[in-house]
Amino acid sequence: MTRKKVTDSIHGTDEKTKRWKSTFAAARMAYETGEFRQAESLLARALEIASDIKERSFAIGATHVGTAAVLLAEGRLSEATSALQKAIAGLEGYGDSEHQELLAVGIRFYAEALVESGDERGAEKELQRSIAILRSLGADTYVQLSYSLADLGALYLTTGRRGEAEKAISEAMKIAAVFLEPGSADYTRVDMIYQISKSMPEEERHDMAKDGIRKIEYLYGAKHPNIARALDRYFKVLRDSGNLERLEEAQKMFGV
Repeated sequence: MTRKKVTDSIHGTDEKTKRWKSTFAAARMAYETGEFRQAESLLARALEIASDIKERSFAIGATHVGTAAVLLAEGRLSEATSALQKAIAGLEGYGDSEHQELLAVGIRFYAEALVESGDERGAEKELQRSIAILRSLGADTYVQLSYSLADLGALYLTTGRRGEAEKAISEAMKIAAVFLEPGSADYTRVDMIYQISKSMPEEERHDMAKDGIRKIEYLYGAKHPNIARALDRYFKVLRDSGNLERLEEAQKMFGV
């Protein structure tokens, strides 16, 4: 069965395991609503619980990756990068599919950190590594595969490699259409990247990107991490192309 969330890999039903899963889920909810301090606090609590459960190695790894994702969303790039490198090193020693899937997730977030630091070539290499791991694991990991493919497609778009972008994001969209809930934040993000990867006039592409960001903002709130990620990529494209007038207009529109 395809796992839709990281916590689907934890199978224990004892009280401590249930408490870890509920605390981790609460942290994810706080993260998705932009309450990053609360998310970080909940993950610290989840880490304490994780050390006492049977599936502790996975729970500890997942909590470390989650904490790094929060740090990344807060703009604490150096701390996030260090945390991800540590989490990845810890997960590389496990060969089972659950730990390998989590490793691929950690690598995807590490690729995001590399993009933020300006190392797009390094980010591409890490995303390809994440995708290769997930492909080797089969259908159980298709949801995470769609996320890594979408991130790779977005990276290609921002660097002007539209043919490669369309190929990666088309595959991500096929998976998302089957396994993600239509209208969810993750589905909406994949669909937005898919739509703007198509061949069209640049004016129309920019308008579609703004509309997609607005849609996520309307559905899930301005603090959702996908908003910040989308805006960062969009502003970069405008800045790199020298389209400063449109950049200023977009920054005013989104209150940045």
